[in-house]
Amino acid sequence: MFKCPVCQQEYLESVPEFCSVCHWNLQSGLSEEIEVDLESVRLQWAREKWQELNVLKQELERMRFPGQNSSLNSLNSFSDLSRRLETIEAQLQQATVERTNLNNQLEWVLHYLELLDPERVSNTISRLENWLEGGVEETPLMSEVGMDYQPLSELLAAGDWKTSDQYTWQILLYLAGREAEGWLRIEDIENFPGADLKTIDYLWNYYSNGLFGLGVQQQIFDGLAGDYPAFCDAVGWREGENWRYYDELIFNPKAPPGHLPVIVWRKRACYGMGSGTAAENISLFLNRFISCQNS
Repeated sequence: MFKCPVCQQEYLESVPEFCSVCHWNLQSGLSEEIEVDLESVRLQWAREKWQELNVLKQELERMRFPGQNSSLNSLNSFSDLSRRLETIEAQLQQATVERTNLNNQLEWVLHYLELLDPERVSNTISRLENWLEGGVEETPLMSEVGMDYQPLSELLAAGDWKTSDQYTWQILLYLAGREAEGWLRIEDIENFPGADLKTIDYLWNYYSNGLFGLGVQQQIFDGLAGDYPAFCDAVGWREGENWRYYDELIFNPKAPPGHLPVIVWRKRACYGMGSGTAAENISLFLNRFISCQNS
């Protein structure tokens, strides 16, 4: 006999993919020690939400037909409980979707967690737990120069990764005032507007569920002590001794972490996009990104 770990629904014979009562994914499996820790966090959260949901349902049943002496406070409490019930049900449904997406990407995350120092590992796990608990908040799309990031947001939301990457490059040229030249100088990178870099990173990270973005690239680059060829191997910009051309990149969620956006080269991964080499460019960009994060 198998029991759902969330609602304790019993299954005597075959186990479905999703629980028939609470819709928890019963089929996903985990293997690594860190995965078990994250699974326990998700499972504990789901159990608590399920228990809270059942308590609210019981309270609603008791309040559904109030007596003649019911007060306005009782009616207000009923309305409040109804809203809380709807919120929790929506959270449980969203958690099922997010949990499936996270499991698909967890192997990638774990590989690169091994490259990081203990403090950075702890910070990354905390961010994952916060995401699992619904802690991601809306972030305004800020710009120091009045750039409209809604088109980029819509492209990323639609999963059009290649167009999003090309549009991001056009944004970089615009922000640096280098549209006519079509390339960036070292001083352009060193003086790049910090709020815009953070917004670009936020959008890529948010819509890829943590797979892409400048922050992901910075963690990998730092974990490899700034070794650019090793970094290109890790993010999939190089395979063996062959540096990828732009059209050979993987513009879908099956790409390695940090594969996108491409902000340091445009033709081939070993070439730069201006006066600096690709290795110099990524070091400059990530240093600028770090300084913006600390400001």
